Amino acid sequence: MAIPWFRWTAILATPLLFSPLVFMLDDAAARCAYVVLVMAVFWILELLPLPVTALLPVVMFPLLGIASTNQTAVVYMKGTQMMYLGSLMIALAVEESGLHRRVALKALLLAGTSPTRIMLGFMIPTAFLSMWISNAATAAMMVPILEAVLLELGLTAKQKTMMMLAVAYSANIGGTGTIIGTPPNLILMEFMTQYPDHPLNFGSWMIFTIPSVLLNLVILWVVLQLYFMRQDPKQLFKKGKNNPDSQVTKVIKARYEDLGAMSFHEIGVLGLFSTLVVIWFMRKPGFLPGWAEALQWTKASGSVVSIGSATPTIIIVMLLFIIPANPLKDPSGPALLQWDAVQRKFPWGIILLMGGGFALAEGAKVSCLTNQIGAALEGIGHLPPPLILLVLCLVTSVVSQIASNSATTSMIVPVVLAMAQSLKINPAYLALGVTLTASHAFMLPVSTPPNAIVFTAGGLTIKDMVGVGAILNILCISTTFLCLHTYGGVMFDLDTVPLWANVTVVGSTMCL
Repeated sequence: MAIPWFRWTAILATPLLFSPLVFMLDDAAARCAYVVLVMAVFWILELLPLPVTALLPVVMFPLLGIASTNQTAVVYMKGTQMMYLGSLMIALAVEESGLHRRVALKALLLAGTSPTRIMLGFMIPTAFLSMWISNAATAAMMVPILEAVLLELGLTAKQKTMMMLAVAYSANIGGTGTIIGTPPNLILMEFMTQYPDHPLNFGSWMIFTIPSVLLNLVILWVVLQLYFMRQDPKQLFKKGKNNPDSQVTKVIKARYEDLGAMSFHEIGVLGLFSTLVVIWFMRKPGFLPGWAEALQWTKASGSVVSIGSATPTIIIVMLLFIIPANPLKDPSGPALLQWDAVQRKFPWGIILLMGGGFALAEGAKVSCLTNQIGAALEGIGHLPPPLILLVLCLVTSVVSQIASNSATTSMIVPVVLAMAQSLKINPAYLALGVTLTASHAFMLPVSTPPNAIVFTAGGLTIKDMVGVGAILNILCISTTFLCLHTYGGVMFDLDTVPLWANVTVVGSTMCL
């Protein structure tokens, strides 16, 4: 058995390499920077499982005098993680009911039978489902369906690669469409809570991101065809013939018919899920007072007891465990969601990974590392904001190719917010740019779970992914720029530093 010398050497050498920050500088910010750098190397090289690396602050912060164990541990389950925990359980209920498979197969039946239309038929439901359930689960569901269809199409190896990448990349793009679509979105939302009146909420996020999702899907559909099929651009949007009697249609139709009539299990999950989406929208809609404001309590001291999105999410989760999946035939039978399914399938690691990022941010705040980074970056204040954003997006894009997008966002967003405060730039302008870019990682199998899933399915090469992925990275950064500098600027007043951004971050003067 081969001994993993590189891994063992890197685990031992990394803390030693950065140790001068601890022993030569008697400064809490330097000690915090030591933890940040060690975790960054561990995350990027995956020397330990990502969630295990995320637990390092619980060990290192108290030992290095940065923050107490309790002060560190409490950030591992904030309202943001609780909301994501609930949304993942609801997504698991959708998977257990088979509702996601019904949506996907129905979309494929409507798509048509030509290869390019079949590819579009896979892309649209994949992106849509990734907005609501994890992109890894979406890709894992779609790949077997795609493999069954590919057996009937008789495509070339390049065309099969094109189809596989279409599923992976659509899952990555779709995840940016909602706050719960992918962890980086929620990580950003948690960091934005330091600005109490910031304009990002469930509704405004979707209004901003859905146009970019649609535009990126069109770009993906076109680029994949041009890259792998060398097709005449004039032929891309030409309507092809649809053959309802083709073998492909028969395969998809057979799979759809195997599902049978829509069960109460599916209807119940769909009803609860749709109700929760409406509740999320109406919590703080912007154009009228939301339900959270109407129901909130005020203490005798005058402070407000706010109600976050996690509260209705957990209510819906509880209903999933209460309502029977078949109340007519078996009212005392299994519920819409069973706990054993949660135990088997729930991705607990992502909750720890998010918590590790928040712990780093907390340590950077109390040690004043964030302030020092912001001050050090004031020298680039003479550059125009679009150029600063471009550099940040390019750095984020490079890092997210080799590190998880959650870890990338956790490392970069706090720095970006500190930079925005120092340079007098709207924080949402820089933070939205880097967060969306972190999810647009297309070049390597390790970049995102969907990339890894389609790569292990077979038939793909690193060369194929790097080539087309680099093109898509550049184009998606361009679409992000376009959206931020057009309607995004109007929505969030990105050209100015609004009143909500003119706040002193709590704890910024409480440095160790």
